Amino acid sequence: MLRPQLFDTRDVMTIISDNAPGSRGRADYSVRFVRVPMRDGVELGAILYLPIDRSDRLPTVMEMTPYLADNLHREAISFTREGMAFLAVDCRGRGGSNAEFQQWVNDGPDGYDTIEWIAAQSWSDGQVGLTGGSYTGWNQWMIAGTLPASLKTIVPSAAFMPGYDIPRGGIGSPYIYRWRLTLKGHSISWNMAADVLLFNRIQGDLYARNRSYLEVQDELGFHATGWEDDLLSTTWGPIWEARRPAQDALSKLDIPVLSLTGLYDTCLIGTLEHHRRLQQHGSDKARENNYLVIGPWDHRGMDGCDQVYGLKFGPAAALDVPKLKFDWYRWVFGHGEKPAFLDAPIKYYLTGNEEWRNAESLDSLCSKSRPLYLASDGKADDIFRSGWLADEIGNTPPDSFVSDPNDLRPLETESTLSNSPELASGGGAVFPRAYNSLFFILGGEDPTNAVFCHNTYGQGVIYHTPPMDAPAEVIGEPALDLWVTCDAPDADLAVLLYEVLEDGSVIFLSSSQLRLRHRDGGDETMPLNTPVLLKFPRFRFVARRIARNSRLRLVVRATACSFMQKNLNSATPVPDQQPGEERVANIQVLHDLEHPSLFRLPTSPEFAR
Repeated sequence: MLRPQLFDTRDVMTIISDNAPGSRGRADYSVRFVRVPMRDGVELGAILYLPIDRSDRLPTVMEMTPYLADNLHREAISFTREGMAFLAVDCRGRGGSNAEFQQWVNDGPDGYDTIEWIAAQSWSDGQVGLTGGSYTGWNQWMIAGTLPASLKTIVPSAAFMPGYDIPRGGIGSPYIYRWRLTLKGHSISWNMAADVLLFNRIQGDLYARNRSYLEVQDELGFHATGWEDDLLSTTWGPIWEARRPAQDALSKLDIPVLSLTGLYDTCLIGTLEHHRRLQQHGSDKARENNYLVIGPWDHRGMDGCDQVYGLKFGPAAALDVPKLKFDWYRWVFGHGEKPAFLDAPIKYYLTGNEEWRNAESLDSLCSKSRPLYLASDGKADDIFRSGWLADEIGNTPPDSFVSDPNDLRPLETESTLSNSPELASGGGAVFPRAYNSLFFILGGEDPTNAVFCHNTYGQGVIYHTPPMDAPAEVIGEPALDLWVTCDAPDADLAVLLYEVLEDGSVIFLSSSQLRLRHRDGGDETMPLNTPVLLKFPRFRFVARRIARNSRLRLVVRATACSFMQKNLNSATPVPDQQPGEERVANIQVLHDLEHPSLFRLPTSPEFAR
C-alpha cells in the first residue's frame, strides 16, 4: 500500500512503501516527485530518491531518460543504499516533462540546467555524477559537453555515436520506426514495441514494395521535428557533428570518465569513438582519468554477463559492474579509493582465453596486423566453394555477385529467425531477440548464427584462411581495402568476419558496412564507373584467442535486409527513390596484381608479419 504524504502544494510528494525491500519491513529510502525548471521556462518531471538515514548532504547520481523515470526505480534504490541521492529525470517531452520530445536535440542544455539545480538543493553536497546506457549513455556525453561546474563524472554504458552506429557506413535503418513508436507522445508503448508481427509487416512491406521512408512515415503519423533527419541524413558527415560533444568543449573537460561497452554491443563502435575523441581532444586531466572497460557483453548485458545468446564465456566475464560503478562514484566524490579493477586505462576481455587484459590505449592494441590478400579461382559464392585469404599478393580472376533489390528471399530468412522459439524468448521489449536479422548480427547480436553467410543467394562472396596451426590472438580493429567494379550507380555492402571452429560452428568476430556512393563519408555522390578502392570504415573491435585448427571466414555481401534502409541502386538519392527505379548491381571483387584487395587482421606480434 502506498501512503502519500504531501510536503507542499507544488506537485511534490514523498512516498514510503510498506512492502518495499528494506530494513524492518519498510523502505529505507524516500521518493519525491519534483519539477526542475529549465532556462526557457519548460519544466522537467523527475523523481528524487534519498536514503532515510542520512545526516549530511549527499552527492547525487542522475539519469535523464526518454524511457520514463519510473523505469529507473530499482536502480535508484540501489544508489540510495550506497549513500547517494538519485534523480531520475524524464527527457523533455517524455513522461512528466513538458514540451515535445526531440531526440538528440535538448539533452545537453537540459542536463546542464538539471545538474546546477541539483547542486543548489538543500540535500545536495554540490557534486553530481551521471549514469545510464544506450541513449542515456550518449546524452551523458552531450551534457558533459556543456561543461556544468557541478558535474564531477560521467559513466556512459553502450553509448552510441550518431554517424558511427546510427547510421553506420552511411546506411540508415527502419528500426528507428520501432524506436519512435515506442516513445510516441509522453507515454511508452512497450506492448507495441514487442509486437513482432506488426514490425514484420511494416518493415517487410517497406522492403518488398520498395516504398519510401517518407511514405511510411506519413502512414504512421510521424511529424515530429528531427524525425526526418534520422531518415534522410544517411551519410556520416557534417549533420551529425551537432549530435556529438564539440571538440572545443572536450578540450575543456577535466572530469573522470568511465565508459563501458561489450564485444557484442551494438554500440561498441560509438563507445570507442567517444573514448578516442576524449583522448584526442580532452585536457591532460581528462585523459589521465579516461577509463574504458570492454567486456564480452551485448547491449542488454552491460551489468555483466557470461553468455551472449549461444556463446558462453568463463566466470570472469560476469564482472560485478554495479559494484564497479558504486566504487567509482565513491572515489570521484571523495569517499573511497579508485576501484582496484581499474589498474589500467583500458580493461578488455579476451574471449577464448577467458581473461581480462590491460592496455594503455586503443592504438597500442591495433599496432600489429597480419596482411591477408583475397584470392580465388573466380568462384567464391558459398562456404564450400570459397576463395581464400593468402599471405602473398596473388593474380587471380575476379569474383562476381549481385545486389538485387527485387530478390525477396532474404525476407524469408528473417521470417525464419523471427519464428525461432529460442530467439523469440528474452531480450526485452526494446530489443527483443525475435527481431534478429543481418542488421543485428552485424551489430554483434547472436554471434553463433551463420545463416547470413550460408545463405547469400548469389549476393555475396566468401573467403577462408587455412586452418590455424597454432592458436592466435586477434585483438583490435580489422581493416579491409577492397577493389571492386559496379555497373550500377550505387550499392550497399556489408562485411562479416567469423571464426570457424574445427566442428564447423562459427563465432562472429567483427563487421563493417558501406554505401558505395558515399564511401568517403561525405554528402557528395562519388561515381562507380571505374574500378574503385573501398576502404570500409570502423570495423568492430575484436578480442579473441582463435583456436588451433580454426579458420577465419570473411564474407562480403549485399545488405539485403529489412532492418536496413533499402537501396534501389539507382542514381536518385536513396530517401527519394521510388518503385520502378530498381537496378540490379553486378559487382566484381578484384584481386590481381594491379588491384590487390587486402584484409588486415589485428593480431599478436608472433602471428603478425
